[in-house]
Amino acid sequence: MGKVSQEAKRAKMQASNERVVEARRKAAVYDGDLTRAREGYHVGAGWHAILDDLVKEFAEIENLGFLAAHEKSGGLRVSYLYDGDRQTDIDAIEKRAAARALVACWYCGQLGKLRQERWWRVRCEEHWSAE
Repeated sequence: MGKVSQEAKRAKMQASNERVVEARRKAAVYDGDLTRAREGYHVGAGWHAILDDLVKEFAEIENLGFLAAHEKSGGLRVSYLYDGDRQTDIDAIEKRAAARALVACWYCGQLGKLRQERWWRVRCEEHWSAE
């Protein structure tokens, strides 16, 4: 009886995992649709142009779907789905976007600097006082 119970648990976990993966596939933006992609931009308006460029570049790679982006420790983090063989290209796109974000104000996109006050942030001089 214990063995059946373990098998049933595994089957439930597998089914749950498959539902999560399918939901992520449906949410991912594969075609460069910026309107849909922007729903996943969890960053300030100053980084939107950077992410727009990233999403457009992602759309050029088959089976690559943008999921979301957020800021962590002052840097840009991107989530995506991919199951192909061009990981080096994807890493380069992601690295370029992250480098641009490290010098662009999170609020306005103007030249900014990564500094730490309470947290690490990239802001221009004008927006350091906006917090």
